[in-house]
Amino acid sequence: MKTLMSVMLGVFAVSAMSAQAEQYQFVGTDASFETKLCIAVTNNQVAAIEMMLKEQGERLSFVRNVVRCNDMPITEFAEEYGFIEVARYLGSDKKETIVAALSE
Repeated sequence: MKTLMSVMLGVFAVSAMSAQAEQYQFVGTDASFETKLCIAVTNNQVAAIEMMLKEQGERLSFVRNVVRCNDMPITEFAEEYGFIEVARYLGSDKKETIVAALSE
């Protein structure tokens, strides 16, 4: 019975964290290329990011090494807030991101 209660509490905690993560609202502060990339990340839009890079003539390595969203590297930002598709596209090697992507 204690095991069942622990599992139920664990499921509730995970559900609460998932619901909490979805409550974030990201707003761009300017119209810069970097801000637009960050907003595309928050929409989990890999295709939009690819198109923006092509239009700007930038490489993915530039995005990984230079762009920061909310004062963190863009890949870390995508991982932190659960934008799994973009995190994978950006080359996340974090175990949690890979496991989340595989469980989709």
